[in-house]
Amino acid sequence: MHHDRYVASGRSMRWYEWLAGLLLLGAAFGVRAGSVYKCVDANGAVTFQDQICTTVQAQSEVEIAPAPAFAPPPKYAVEGHPRRENSRSQHPAPRSSARGMGYECRASDGRVFYRLGACPRSLAAEGDSTIRGKGRGRSGGSSVGVSGHAIPREEACMQMRRAGSIGRGGHEYDEQVSTYDKNLGRDPCA
Repeated sequence: MHHDRYVASGRSMRWYEWLAGLLLLGAAFGVRAGSVYKCVDANGAVTFQDQICTTVQAQSEVEIAPAPAFAPPPKYAVEGHPRRENSRSQHPAPRSSARGMGYECRASDGRVFYRLGACPRSLAAEGDSTIRGKGRGRSGGSSVGVSGHAIPREEACMQMRRAGSIGRGGHEYDEQVSTYDKNLGRDPCA
């Protein structure tokens, strides 16, 4: 027995066909400025409609103004605002070097990390319990020395943002810029 089934042609509408269809629908059924009828029945219930009210209802015509023309959003001045510039001069900038230099810091136990400011003189020894706050404080833990040398800031930023940097010993000591500072445009690596 042979059944006739609906077989799709396999072609869907292209994006421009959808756009043309939507524009035609919008033009045909779009909201236009015009008049609307306000109808009040005997009980005082108010309805608004596009057709003339029935004879039992009191009718008045309400004119609807056309939609306002498109206006671009206002431009907010973040940079160049006098109060903003004064606050910048009072607070130090993030620890980025004005000379465009960064630092490669090497701990004596082999950990390597990168900073945009100076390297610390020492770090807690790896595996030291004082790092996690379980020890007796700073005096009870051991530390390792750190040496550093200047490198171009771009190289330091590249090393901190590398995809494989999370596997590097010392990555947790890389200088991190907060999301807040990044959103305000204060990322020294940007």
